[in-house]
Amino acid sequence: MQRFSASCVTVILFAVSFACSAGPRAEDGGNGAAEQGLFLSTPRKLLPFVVMESGRVLASGGHDGSRTLGSCEVFEPETGRWRETGALRTRRRNHAAVRLTDGRVLVMGGSNGLAMGALADAEVYAPDTGTWTEVRPMGVARNDPAAVLLADGRVLVAGGTDVDQRPLRSAELFDPATGMWSAASPPGFSRGGAQTAVVLANGKALFVSGLQAELYDPVTGLWEKAGLTGGAAGTHRLAHSVTLLPDGRVLVVGGTTARAAATAEVYSPETGVWTLVGAPKVPREHHATVVLPDGAVLMMGGEHYTTGALASVERFDLKTETWSSAPALDEPREKLGALALGDGAVLVMGGGNEAAGMLSESERYVPDACVVAPCAARELGGAEAVMELSVAGQVE
Repeated sequence: MQRFSASCVTVILFAVSFACSAGPRAEDGGNGAAEQGLFLSTPRKLLPFVVMESGRVLASGGHDGSRTLGSCEVFEPETGRWRETGALRTRRRNHAAVRLTDGRVLVMGGSNGLAMGALADAEVYAPDTGTWTEVRPMGVARNDPAAVLLADGRVLVAGGTDVDQRPLRSAELFDPATGMWSAASPPGFSRGGAQTAVVLANGKALFVSGLQAELYDPVTGLWEKAGLTGGAAGTHRLAHSVTLLPDGRVLVVGGTTARAAATAEVYSPETGVWTLVGAPKVPREHHATVVLPDGAVLMMGGEHYTTGALASVERFDLKTETWSSAPALDEPREKLGALALGDGAVLVMGGGNEAAGMLSESERYVPDACVVAPCAARELGGAEAVMELSVAGQVE
């Protein structure tokens, strides 16, 4: 049997430790994201990122740190590159976006940056032509509304703030077949916030923001309270995440209050009850969450007043309902977007931090691997290097 000297073991441990550290930056001359096409043509935040039917990702509008954007880009998974596509008819940020059943993408509301107001305008993106077409405007101008695609193909948009930044307690329905909006029954509480609503297996839409969560029933057209005021954590939530789990429950984590930032809770549609689960290791807001193929949830980036922008990543286990630390992002990011790709990797994009400002570089995050690609793993030899590093990270 072969024997290794203490010095050899030390060298091996050092090599593994180095492999699991952050890889070189593109500006340092490494084979980084610039050569892989992972740069957005324009850095952006305050926008929704939408996965289209082909697996491509649409980035529409947003804010580059100094102005509101009308430009749009599409990420092509096959090439691993962003490319420009048709611009919005109306530049906007803090808008909502929903992929329709026919593959088109509806965007609505937001603000155009000319004033601190709100937009009623709506438009539809056609992936086959890469162009936008205006549709009828909403009945109410809404900045930062919440929107979902219902099972019958209609789009429900609720809440947001009006032109005077007052919270809205109203809702509307968009019918893609007619291109028309119609008033829906109003929720009992003001709603709003990007990605703060999900559609449950029973067809009802759960909206979670503020102090009281609510359910919208598309059959009756009525709203009802979803659990106790404040949920299990007993707190107001803003800048949090709302994630539909594979088992049908809903995970809510983070927010702007000290209590919200440090807690996570799960809603059960079967019982209508909120339950506290394991607390995240790092309190945060303005983060992103992604459901992995194995059912686990990654919570990525964000910010907190005690730390600033975060590179921290945590993994939520559905069985134990606890969080564990995962390899960090290459750059701290707040107000970021993150979406799962078909190959099991996660595309992390947009946002910024205090040191670098707005970030145009995206990251291809490989769950459970030692590095965020493209960095050290790709520099060491592409797919084979990723496999080797995965062994060090104890990935099957």
